[in-house]
Amino acid sequence: MQTRGKNFDRRLLPILLTTMAVMFSAALAVAQTSTLNRPYAPVVLPGDGFPAFSNDVAPLSQLFLYRYNSANSSWEQVPWQIDQVEPDSLDATRTTFFRTGDGLLDSLDQLSFMAKDAGDKAPDNNWVNDASARGFPRYEIELNDPLPSGGRGYVYLHRSTTLIASPSLADYVTYVPPQGQPGNDVIKAIGYEEGHQANGIHNSLLVPASAGGSGTNFLDRLKLRFQIQIFVNIPITEDAFAFLDLKFRDGRVRVIRELRERITLANNNIDFPLLILYYGYSTVLGTGLNLTNLPVPVNLLRQSFDFAANVAGAKWYNQNVTNAVTVDGTADNLSAGDLAVVNLPNLNWYMLSSAHGSFVNIFALPQGLGTTQGFYYHDAPSGTNDGTPDTGDALSYGDSGFLATANNISGAFELSLTSYILGKDQPREAGEALRNQTVQPLQANVQPQNFTTGVTEATGAQPQRFVLQQNSPNPVSPSTATTIRYEMPFSGSAPVSLRIFNLLGQSVRELVNAVQPAGQYEVRWDGRLDNGEIAPAGIYFYQLRAGQQMLTRKLMLLNR
Repeated sequence: MQTRGKNFDRRLLPILLTTMAVMFSAALAVAQTSTLNRPYAPVVLPGDGFPAFSNDVAPLSQLFLYRYNSANSSWEQVPWQIDQVEPDSLDATRTTFFRTGDGLLDSLDQLSFMAKDAGDKAPDNNWVNDASARGFPRYEIELNDPLPSGGRGYVYLHRSTTLIASPSLADYVTYVPPQGQPGNDVIKAIGYEEGHQANGIHNSLLVPASAGGSGTNFLDRLKLRFQIQIFVNIPITEDAFAFLDLKFRDGRVRVIRELRERITLANNNIDFPLLILYYGYSTVLGTGLNLTNLPVPVNLLRQSFDFAANVAGAKWYNQNVTNAVTVDGTADNLSAGDLAVVNLPNLNWYMLSSAHGSFVNIFALPQGLGTTQGFYYHDAPSGTNDGTPDTGDALSYGDSGFLATANNISGAFELSLTSYILGKDQPREAGEALRNQTVQPLQANVQPQNFTTGVTEATGAQPQRFVLQQNSPNPVSPSTATTIRYEMPFSGSAPVSLRIFNLLGQSVRELVNAVQPAGQYEVRWDGRLDNGEIAPAGIYFYQLRAGQQMLTRKLMLLNR
């Protein structure tokens, strides 16, 4: 190594190198830049993950979400939304987004934001420039991507009595109320625009040029089909759905829309909700379907999206089809293997990639939903291939979804569909990647921090091993139940809670709510809801919270 200057003392070189190494290591430890790459993923966290703010402590108007930029040591507000979740006035065992809350953060309330807005890790004691915020704890939310590609990003939830929401915050999705007809509202998101017919069922979808689309509608409609048997088969299509009610919540990050419909089977009314969460680039549709003890047998159930004729030339794929099927309104010779589906805990997916926009749908099929199940795919000048009448434009261009049949489909089922709406002509790899990301959602590590020390100290002994194990067996059968084990290396004065949540983030069963000393614990879940009913088959999450610590895992519940 060459140096300049006569006064350099080589005996100082080891000290200099050591000092540089320490400084470099410290810089790495503090300036962890965001490597997260989930541009379409929303993040939803329950209020009980922020115990210093929840339990009616912090007004929602005093909570603000920020990201940190290590390149210039600056803070920036990012779009966030807190939705209050309250007990349902019609059923105390269920919750709803549509009752007026008290304006204070509760344990069941939900914080939502987009993963793409995550920033860098902030150094300890580097806070937003606000004296009030420094007088409260804040929460560092570390997002980790469990996929092999990895990635990590950070946001920070601050409380302040003097901050205000930035007027320049993006609004990722907007609700446009119905015009003239009770159900024909419109959702305008940053990545798409979705419209509905008079009874609230989807009948248009476009991707604006700003999001890589053509700005032209390419959807005919959402199709929902039942078929009952009274001597002969009687099909019931979405046109027969009677509109009952429409509720919505409109925020910066998502619109929550609940549509209540009624179908009549042999003079018996079946009322059911369609709860849809609209994010900037995706939607999540969930419904509970109870087909138990009906007076007539249901022998067919189908859900599909039928596209408009202008998608001619589009490419269609699913998990089985790797070579594109061209959508052109003429019959395709797809094999049974091409249309085969998988049951929970696995997920199915398909995509349509067109010159107007791309549509990726991911769905779970519980066992017991019919004796035969498969992808529904129909590309033809007219008609359907399941015996039900055609609706909408009476054409079938890439009509895609799932079909279940049986002599009598009976039981209670939780159905969930996640759809991503992207720019035009997306490759198959985009659909497969979104499926993988749905199977492996982002993991959130929520850590409380204090301005004076950077990290809030836990009372008592420091935890050495706070563990929430994977339930066993998994998937879960209500006939055998499942065991959840966890380890508590510290004792605290706050209750330990262990809860089961459904895919929409709603608490459906509380297993533990008690102060517990340090030790190893196990709890059995019998697959039942808080009201004693058997939970519908589907994907659930179980969450352990003790003091400032929180861990979450996923489980699958099968049919009885």
